[in-house]
Amino acid sequence: MYEATAEKEEQGFDNSRPEAPKQLSLLSDILNRETFTVLDGLGAGGGRRCWDIGAGDGSVARWLADRAGSTGQVIASDAKPQHVPQHPGIQVIEHDVTTDPWPEPAFDLIHARLVLMHLAEREEIAVRLAGHLRPGGVLVLTDWYCNCAAGMVATPADKHTTEIWQHCHDAVHTLGERTGMDLAWAPRTAGVLRAAGYDVSTKLFRDTGQGGTPSALLARLHTFMLEPHLRVNAHLTPDDLETIRSNLLDPEFAMTTYLTYTTIVRALNEVPA
Repeated sequence: MYEATAEKEEQGFDNSRPEAPKQLSLLSDILNRETFTVLDGLGAGGGRRCWDIGAGDGSVARWLADRAGSTGQVIASDAKPQHVPQHPGIQVIEHDVTTDPWPEPAFDLIHARLVLMHLAEREEIAVRLAGHLRPGGVLVLTDWYCNCAAGMVATPADKHTTEIWQHCHDAVHTLGERTGMDLAWAPRTAGVLRAAGYDVSTKLFRDTGQGGTPSALLARLHTFMLEPHLRVNAHLTPDDLETIRSNLLDPEFAMTTYLTYTTIVRALNEVPA
């Protein structure tokens, strides 16, 4: 008998779960190439003071530390930072960006990926982060726009497969909203920061959803992590879940993936008088 309590739902993607290292690794496989391309284009080089918020497996923090060198500094923060490996150029801190004092002084580069969409105070935090940059500094905010897909099956499928996929998709979104996520935050980020007076640009990216690729494997992992919720709230049977999991390993199958918005904020080179 499955029981979907609010407490269990909030633990669905928790970094303390045994599946967390695999989840974080797949997220890095999906997003790191695009993230590193963006950061490289911004000149994330030697001597910079950097803050990686929601550091996950530490892969972005390591990339920043390797480029910041011995004259730079990288702070990697996470509410549960146990998956960030030790690195001589990284200071790892357990930190809640909504309640804990922020590291000082200000930064040349601040990066937060798949963080603000989870925060109730996302608009306030986004503007505050931009104000925590040194003159000439850069803020990079990346989130998924989860309302962009009408359905989750890109490959033609029979009616039953299409229906169970839609039930799964809807149940995951319902859970996200119940635990405080704003699924439509990503495309609004630039407007919030532009209204606050900042110079803003946006880059879009979408990963492939072919079976066996990292995005598909992440979705498959989530069917295990969220199985109690999917059984109760999406009314999916074990056979339904097995169909979805098989699809996600099949290279002939493809699903629609989330659109990734990366919002880039450039601070003024000089502080206004």
